Amino acid sequence: MKHFLVILGLTALVWLGVSMSENDDYPMRVRVEMMGYDTVRYAVLQADTALDLQVRMSGFNALLHSIHPHEHSVQVMLSEGQEAVAVHGLTEQLRTSILGAKQVHSEKDTLHILLSERCHREYHPRIDGVNFSFVEQYGLYGDPVVTPSTVVLYGPAEVLADIPEVRAMPTELYNIKSTATFRIPLEPVWEKYVDVHPSCKEVEVYLPVEPYVEKVYSVPITVENADSTVDLRLYPQQARVHVWVAQRDIAHEPDFTVSINYREALGNDGRVAPHLSQFPSYVRLRSVEPKEVQCVIIK
Repeated sequence: MKHFLVILGLTALVWLGVSMSENDDYPMRVRVEMMGYDTVRYAVLQADTALDLQVRMSGFNALLHSIHPHEHSVQVMLSEGQEAVAVHGLTEQLRTSILGAKQVHSEKDTLHILLSERCHREYHPRIDGVNFSFVEQYGLYGDPVVTPSTVVLYGPAEVLADIPEVRAMPTELYNIKSTATFRIPLEPVWEKYVDVHPSCKEVEVYLPVEPYVEKVYSVPITVENADSTVDLRLYPQQARVHVWVAQRDIAHEPDFTVSINYREALGNDGRVAPHLSQFPSYVRLRSVEPKEVQCVIIK
C-alpha cells in the first residue's frame, strides 16, 4: 500500500508538471498610459486607461503572476493630433511587457483619448526687475533679446483675464564685461490659480556687451525759433559733449545738435540752459557743458 501511494504521488506530480508546462489563455488587465500630447496645451476629457487581454502562457508563469501580482502597464505614444491607437499595433509591446507571454489578444480593437485645447493668453515677459551691473567702462550695446519673446499661459478664460503680466524674477547680475546669455526664471504667477499652466518657466536674456571709452566733442550751439530780424551772440558759442562710445564705433564721426530756445532766452534775461536735441544711438550721453549759455540779442 505504501509503494502504491508513492507511485500515485509521483504520477500526480508528473501529471501536474506536464499540465502546468502547457500553454493556455489567461485573462489579464494592463494599465494604459497615453503619452506624447502637450499636457500644458490640452486637457484630457476622456481616455482609455486599461486594456483587458487574453495572454497565452504556461501554467507556471500564470501561477507566478497570481502569487506575485504586478500591475502591468503600457505607454502609448501619440503623434500630433492623434486621438486613437489601434491595439494590434501594440501587440509586441504588450507581449514583451508580460513575463512568459507567448501571445496576447484583446477583444478591444482601438484605444481612444479625447483632448480639449485650453484657453490661452500670450504675454511678453518683462525683465525690468532684472538689474544688470557692468564692470567699469563696459556697457550694453544695443537691446537685450528675450527668448522666447512670448510666454503663453493656458487655463480658464476668466482666470487668465485676471493675470495682467508675466515677469522675470527680480535678479541681480554683477560684473558683466562680455556678451552673454542669462537664464532667468519667471515669477510663478500661475501657481496662484487653479489649472493654469505656462508654456515655459524661464526665459533666456541675450545681453550684447561692448567696452566703452569716454570722448569729448565740441559742438556749435544753435538757436531754435530764432527771430530773423535780430542778431544773436552766444557766450560761449560751443558746447562740450561728454559721451561713452563703444570701441568698435570709435572711428565714426557722430552728429550732435546742441541748441537753446530763443523764447526761453527772452524770458530769462538771455540766460538759458543748452540741451542735446540730436545724437547717434551708438553713444551714451554723460553730460553737456556749460550748464548755462548767455544769449545777447542785438536789434
